[in-house]
Amino acid sequence: MGPRDLSVVVRPARPADLNEVGEIFGWYAANSVATFEESPRPRSYWSRHADELAGRGLPFLVAETGGAVTGYAYAAPWRHKPAYRFTVEDSVFIAPGRTGEGISPQDQRVGQC
Repeated sequence: MGPRDLSVVVRPARPADLNEVGEIFGWYAANSVATFEESPRPRSYWSRHADELAGRGLPFLVAETGGAVTGYAYAAPWRHKPAYRFTVEDSVFIAPGRTGEGISPQDQRVGQC
C-alpha cells in the first residue's frame, strides 16, 4: 500500500464545512476519550460556535485534503472569568481515517486566513 496524498491546505472554516466538522467530532465523542462529550453536537451548535469564535476574532480552521475536510482546529476562551480574558485553549481533531499520517508543517500550504 502506497502513501496517501498529504497535500493539505489549512484555511478558515466555512459554513459548508460544519457538517464534516460535526462528523469528525461525533466520532471522537462516541468512540474515544479525546473529549469529555458523550454524544455528537448538532450542526446548529457548530454554526453558533463558529459565529462566536469569529465575533471574538479567534481562529476556526479546517485542514482540507483532496477537497475533503480531514481535520479542524480552533482557539476558544478557556474560562469566562475576567482573569482569563486573554487565555485561550486550542482544540485539534483529525478525521479518524486520517490519523497517524505524519503530516508536518512543511507539508502544509496555509490558505488565506
